[in-house]
Amino acid sequence: MKFLIVLAMSFGLSAPAAADGLKGLTVYSYLTPAFIQPVLDAFAFETGIPVHVEYMTAGQLLDRLVEENGAPEADVIFTMEALRLAKLVDADVLQPVDSVVLEAAIPAKYRHPDGLWFGLSKWARTAFYSKYRVDPADLQSYADLADDTWAGKVCVRTSNKIYVQSLLASIIANEGEAATRRFVDGLVSNFASEPVDLDLAQLQGIADGICDVAIANTYYYGRLLPQIRDPETKRLLDAVGIVFLEQDGRGVHMNISGFAMTRKADNRAAALQLMEYMIRPAAQRLYADPSMDHPIVPGLKPHDALAALGTFKEDDLAIHKLGTHYDLAEQISRDGNWLWK
Repeated sequence: MKFLIVLAMSFGLSAPAAADGLKGLTVYSYLTPAFIQPVLDAFAFETGIPVHVEYMTAGQLLDRLVEENGAPEADVIFTMEALRLAKLVDADVLQPVDSVVLEAAIPAKYRHPDGLWFGLSKWARTAFYSKYRVDPADLQSYADLADDTWAGKVCVRTSNKIYVQSLLASIIANEGEAATRRFVDGLVSNFASEPVDLDLAQLQGIADGICDVAIANTYYYGRLLPQIRDPETKRLLDAVGIVFLEQDGRGVHMNISGFAMTRKADNRAAALQLMEYMIRPAAQRLYADPSMDHPIVPGLKPHDALAALGTFKEDDLAIHKLGTHYDLAEQISRDGNWLWK
């Protein structure tokens, strides 16, 4: 309780408000508990609405919603990544939400056009390079990574990861199938080693001299920045730099975490109240700062460590449009022999 009082003070809150007869909420979440639970605790303290959270994998979350059919337990779900949101839409387990508050706060490209889901935070998937061996001016686009200049010098993740598939879907949407196939073929020929299923391993590969460039999500790098006093982390950060791609063109590829109301939500009024709470500046900060994501609401600065990396141009492609390209993205990565595990 002492923690909640301190938390409430940081939000400028007073004692718990009356729940106005609203029942408690049930939330299913794939998001990391350490990042999302403090926000849910703050909501419960301010509104007096109890929030029961069940943490599970993304696959379990989808399966539970499908299996529950007419009597679901969850009112609101939290998950991350465009492909997972697309799967929830395809499974018809979400209901449209009409909210002037959410529509005004969240850019259209980061919410479903029918209100089926809304972005909570965002990050870029971009290039990282060796500060000792690479001039970042040589990395301007994703296509640059497929140039034979980088033969034997590129570290990447296995292609079955949703982050990779969303990146390929964005290239298909922006440049077409032929350009995406050229990118994959060139990138595969430039591999420094067999792909490893971890973004941090790609950054470590640069620091260890296994490769000169890599592709990763910004939050993996961001979570290292506050730990610079750790000798091993400092060694990595001293060796690895970040460059935001496509700055002279469409902008760097973005992805999101998000939330939605379930199709059979039993407590819709409280569910909407929670969803609108998530885009308050204090709630955005409480989630985005520890996760090292960028807030979804324009004008809110990211964590100071991320802000120090500079501003960048984002791809304007609407996230929901990636959904139509995932099958082709998978086929292209398989055809190009990008390791699939």
